[in-house]
Amino acid sequence: MKNDTYIVNTDQNGWSNKIADSINSVEDIGLNWNVQKTPMVALLEGKYPLPIESHVSVNRSDSNESIGVVGSGYEPIQNSRIWEALHQSLDGVKHEVCGGGYTHNGGRVFVQTKVSDEDFTVNGDEFDNYITFYSSHDGSSAFELFDTSVRMICENTFRVAKKLGGKAFKLKVRHTRNAEIRFDNVMNCLENIFDNRRIAYEKLNMTAETPMAYPEMIAWATSFFNKSNKLSTVSSNKAHEARRLALGGVGNNGRTSYDMFNGVTELLTHGDRNTSKDRSAIWRSSELGAGAVQKADALDHLSIPNARLDHIRRGRELINTGETALTV
Repeated sequence: MKNDTYIVNTDQNGWSNKIADSINSVEDIGLNWNVQKTPMVALLEGKYPLPIESHVSVNRSDSNESIGVVGSGYEPIQNSRIWEALHQSLDGVKHEVCGGGYTHNGGRVFVQTKVSDEDFTVNGDEFDNYITFYSSHDGSSAFELFDTSVRMICENTFRVAKKLGGKAFKLKVRHTRNAEIRFDNVMNCLENIFDNRRIAYEKLNMTAETPMAYPEMIAWATSFFNKSNKLSTVSSNKAHEARRLALGGVGNNGRTSYDMFNGVTELLTHGDRNTSKDRSAIWRSSELGAGAVQKADALDHLSIPNARLDHIRRGRELINTGETALTV
């Protein structure tokens, strides 16, 4: 699957994602449109237009659709300028844009590039690592970098370095005299991301060396997916599905904490086989939302012995009695 071209484009759900072998412009990732500020009016008594001076609608130039409402002083940065700033910021660094697109109908945009400091292998599995530049046109997010790793045999993803000290890797945006946009502190962010990446792969190798029996996997996953002190059907179903994938997922043997981690990432990356969620919702959560955070948490909770054992103990309590103290 490594060299396949994968294209998803479901505009009716407000998202577009494209990963291809060759990307040379914003057009190749569906970002060949501009952002326009459009005045807004309120209708008094349903018929008398009254201009709204404090806010404007942000619209796409290709469809005229509104993608958000922002303060009138908000200045969006066009997709083409984001593209240019990315390449200028990485000048001198070997990189290759390999994906990108938008969510929320264009309100949030991203460009993914391959920036490798070294190759990583865990338990014989190859991983590819990418840096994602992420921002918004609707005022919901600042410019941000985060690190995405892909286990190549199954295309499972996990984020290894979204935060440092509880704070996201934010990019400083600077307007130059000739009105160009530049991203500052990119190199510092990359250095920190690479440091975090190495730590994450040390943790992965630890999980590959940690045996985990079937009852322990069920108990751990039951606790991990259940945040309340009462056992829920939803969390129980997720636990059993993650454990099934730990045993029967691509490349998994159901024997180690690494298998359990891959069961979790496969569930969160590709979705439960019985899920009613559409693919776009699964993708947004997996890569940019709650699912991405859960994957990072799973690695911590499986690689740290005390955390893993606490989950197993708590999960057994939930399975045996239906309730437990909130200690994890």
